[in-house]
Amino acid sequence: MDDTAARPKSLKFKEPVIDVAFSPTTNLVASSLITGHVFVHKYDVGSNQRQVRGKPHKKSCRSLCFSGDGSLLYTASKDRSWQAMDVETGAETTRIDAAHEKPLNLIKYVNEQIVATGDEAGCVKLWDVRQKKQAFSYSEHVDYVSDMVFHAPKRHLLATSGDGCLSVYDVRKAKPFQVSANQDDELLSVAVIRGGSKVVVGETDGVMGIFSYGQFGDVTDRFPGHPQSIDSICKLTEDLCVTGSSDGLLRIVQFFPHKLIGVAGDHQALPVEKVVLSYDQQWLASCSHDHTVHFWDIGYIYADEDEDDEASEAAEQKDTNESKEDHELDAQAVAIRISRDVDSDDEEDESEVDIDGCSDAGELRTSEETHPEETQTDVAQPDKPSLDA
Repeated sequence: MDDTAARPKSLKFKEPVIDVAFSPTTNLVASSLITGHVFVHKYDVGSNQRQVRGKPHKKSCRSLCFSGDGSLLYTASKDRSWQAMDVETGAETTRIDAAHEKPLNLIKYVNEQIVATGDEAGCVKLWDVRQKKQAFSYSEHVDYVSDMVFHAPKRHLLATSGDGCLSVYDVRKAKPFQVSANQDDELLSVAVIRGGSKVVVGETDGVMGIFSYGQFGDVTDRFPGHPQSIDSICKLTEDLCVTGSSDGLLRIVQFFPHKLIGVAGDHQALPVEKVVLSYDQQWLASCSHDHTVHFWDIGYIYADEDEDDEASEAAEQKDTNESKEDHELDAQAVAIRISRDVDSDDEEDESEVDIDGCSDAGELRTSEETHPEETQTDVAQPDKPSLDA
């Protein structure tokens, strides 16, 4: 954590901030207050500008989130209502009063057609935002819904609860996909990591429980290390997360192997309510009990990863080039050997020409010297006089 690095100025409010969310498309950040007010600011290193100020709820606004294209802001309240507002104008586009029997704790954008809400009693509901009505309702938990995350590849909504269970819902079906065994501790936060193969949950005792995706009956691994509760988890990469804890620290956590690798921010011992990542992966925003939204530089994490990737690619390219050069040298060596073999074959062909049954001229001379009778030319002998004559 570098406190001297340039970053957007903190946003200070008169009342406690309960939730904070970044726009997924531009440099806008939304904040919800205990009074029911909602603010949208345009942030920058130089200055921040307020874009929207409104009070959509009579009681505290406990949760908010942007739509996928950033054009709408969804909010949920203790007054049991949720609503959507146009980010540019601040005008209300959708409102559902008495959405749950109990006060709402959470609202989560799923896709352009669905948003999910969770309440104090553990009820999770899916809403059709086009028809503005409830699609499904689930009552698998017996205590408050603390966090939710949508895993798009499987179309699964995962929810944690104060009752110690993790629930998984296929957003296309009316029945839950699976509910975990009780973990004997309140589950406060959740994130999907490792390319969708693992799910990590934060617990009140400072332990991070790890589920293997699809095996939600019980955790397959546990990572202790936080001295107090893990109230928020923000995914950075497939192997890195930032946690917000009750001791006020934002910790950078690595998984597989598990270790704490640094501190991204410090709220001076005040409990962290929420930590989120900006759309350009440059900033973290977090809120605590100090009536302030703080910004923290996190871009160096991705710069280091890019450098590691470039170094890895350079090493791979070097290995490829060296392999190619070795292959070319091997090919040249093979060509030389083939050439030599061909020349040798030509010489052998010349020496193997059969000269009167001898292998070479030297052998021919040796043969003539050793066996002259075998090499002399036959000369006709005159006929001997006949005795009869």
